[in-house]
Amino acid sequence: MSTKENAISRRSLLSRGAAVAGLGLLADLEAYPQNVNRNSIPSDLKITDMRIAVLRGPGGQSPAGRGGARGGGRGPLPPATPGTGGASGGTIIVRIDTNQGISGYGQTIGDGPQPNYVLTHKARVVGENPCNVDKIFRKIKIHGAYNRRGSGVNAIENALWDLAGKAYGVPIYQMLGGKFRDKVRMYTEGNSRSDDIKDIAADYKERVAAGFTMLKMDLGVARILQGKRGTMFAPAGYNGEPGEGPENYYQGLEISDKGCEIVADYVASIKEAMGDAADIPMGHDHFGHLTAKSCIKLANAMERVTPSYLEDMVPWFRVEEWKLITNSIRVPTLTGEDAYLVESLEPLCQARAVDYIHPDHLVIGGCLELKKTADMAAKYSVGMMVHSNATPIGYAAGAHAIAACQNFLAMEWHQPQPAWHKDITDAGDLVVKGFIPVPTGPGLGIKVNEEAMRPLCRQGEFFTDPTTYWDSQTGGDKTYT
Repeated sequence: MSTKENAISRRSLLSRGAAVAGLGLLADLEAYPQNVNRNSIPSDLKITDMRIAVLRGPGGQSPAGRGGARGGGRGPLPPATPGTGGASGGTIIVRIDTNQGISGYGQTIGDGPQPNYVLTHKARVVGENPCNVDKIFRKIKIHGAYNRRGSGVNAIENALWDLAGKAYGVPIYQMLGGKFRDKVRMYTEGNSRSDDIKDIAADYKERVAAGFTMLKMDLGVARILQGKRGTMFAPAGYNGEPGEGPENYYQGLEISDKGCEIVADYVASIKEAMGDAADIPMGHDHFGHLTAKSCIKLANAMERVTPSYLEDMVPWFRVEEWKLITNSIRVPTLTGEDAYLVESLEPLCQARAVDYIHPDHLVIGGCLELKKTADMAAKYSVGMMVHSNATPIGYAAGAHAIAACQNFLAMEWHQPQPAWHKDITDAGDLVVKGFIPVPTGPGLGIKVNEEAMRPLCRQGEFFTDPTTYWDSQTGGDKTYT
């Protein structure tokens, strides 16, 4: 058929359709191109560069680790080697640039991943079409791993979705199959001014008044029982938080019945001081590296203070220990914040070893991997909560992924949030009455303010600094020979 005949046939079709539908079809066809990003031709889009910004806070100083945990201490750092993108870990924002002038953003989890966790993938993604998110993810996922190593792959995946959404003019959740919810329920930890019971309770009451409908309290069993005779049995000098991180069963940390009751009394005293706010569900985490039997004993003692869940009592990959604990107590269990890829959590779900999985949306592998993980868990009748420690860039990505997951309960709002978090995007107050409204704009649906990030970075660790060292860094990508 000739071009002229094609045009006549098209006009004829539109004419008939408009007559039948009251011009509705014609109006829809005319309106459709208005939503397309005319500055981008998605099929011709190519990745040209990958840069990072390592956010350390005002003055670019190394952030103090939360509770002495993974983040390291505040102080001077060695200068970045030119072309490497960064000297050491921090909160890493990834920017992927393209040949059509659009960029996508993602972030690692916020407490200490190293720049090489991200940039080792650069040579594998440059030249690819970022809209082929799954293809690129399968190419790079072999170099990720559990805990913070997976966060580098995750950040890149998020940035690819941001680019694809901007290219096609749609939000990320739409590309994941659409959304089940318009807002994401958040749970929050306390950030008390002191260790005084009244101050802790007052802090939680403030969070309830702000609209949060779920809370979490880190316990630190060894800290609560310190100096109380006959409560804890452990090697001399053990404080419950080993720096080298050996597993629970190596520690020999046991709690007596008396110790379990004292921990439960501690929680009860805080809840009593909270008044009506204590009716809000509250879960518990960071018990210390207890043995499985002590976990069971503690959970049974705490039943009277109605925990909504007990988190990470033993390592996430210890399926049999988790199954023993879950089957021996009447309090819900969850774990999984350090897991990488959907297959890592399937044995737990298949065995019904926990009641809920708890992946981190910045570690599991990305937006699509989180959705796959949720769908896998649903197959075994397991629900999902989501761990988080992020800036608004990371939280926005998590909100999109969670919007596309059906079996979701709540996501973590990590406290305290630094004041500069509000400056680096246009998202403003991200949490509204205990929920994050799912952004509806293209890609992440938020605008990144790079200039607000500049004073948070050290020299050599901002987007303007090249990452040319990584242009040719490749290695063996085979899983088998």
